[in-house]
Amino acid sequence: MKRRPSDEEDDVEMKDQKSDDEDEDEQEIIDVDFDFFDPKETDFHGLKTLAKQTFSNDADEFDLSGIADGIIAQPYLGSVVKADGAADPYAIMTVLGMSPDPKTGKLASHMQTIKDYILKKSSKSSDHEKLSSILSKHTVGLLFNERLINMPPQIVVPMLKMLIEELQWSIEEKKLEKPYEYLLLISKTYVEVEPTTDEDGDAGPSKKKKKKGKQVVLNFQIEDEVFEKHAEFQFDFQFSNQNDHAELLQTAGIKTSRRIYVLKASKLQMIHDAMKEFIQ
Repeated sequence: MKRRPSDEEDDVEMKDQKSDDEDEDEQEIIDVDFDFFDPKETDFHGLKTLAKQTFSNDADEFDLSGIADGIIAQPYLGSVVKADGAADPYAIMTVLGMSPDPKTGKLASHMQTIKDYILKKSSKSSDHEKLSSILSKHTVGLLFNERLINMPPQIVVPMLKMLIEELQWSIEEKKLEKPYEYLLLISKTYVEVEPTTDEDGDAGPSKKKKKKGKQVVLNFQIEDEVFEKHAEFQFDFQFSNQNDHAELLQTAGIKTSRRIYVLKASKLQMIHDAMKEFIQ
């Protein structure tokens, strides 16, 4: 089923066009049509790729196929974005349950792995006990917001609007047993670090010295600044595994990490309104 996210889709187009016009002397203007769809089986491999992007260095610890299947199994909740008839999704926004099923008392194994991972990563945070209590006493979902790096952030606004409507519809139609009380968002972050190559391009410690100071953690996705302002609390963590990809990023002067935002689901409309003003 194709999505038609009201007139906000036009806002995305106009914003992109304005940005292109400002740089018309330097780059070619490219027209791209973005379409919004329900997740479906043909999106499986694209969804796995997006999930892998979220967990990055630690992706091997998770059942990415299970995550993709979980998204596809609830087509009534969430949207994928495709461009110009592309087969694979370029972006996804949905919510995956992190609380046991009220009927069976069980949580899907791929979601249990994510839950255990987040709890483990929060162990050094002052909010660990608070998070543990929320996960054990409340209905919690994972707000899965991921897109390819070259996708414009403006698409997030209509995606979030549709998600809010679908969450309400899912309760009314009993697709969900209980409304979500809290949502956890995994945010992609980074810090600027000293490159691992010297001035001549050889491997080894850099010859340039920088004054040591507190590292500022930055967001890869601009909309996460809005989520941060409305979060109940947050914590940062490093990957359990390092690989060649991380090393390559470090040579470029950045080190990637992740941050968890804990959000009240009741604030989603407020977040949407603030995000619309902030991004568009």
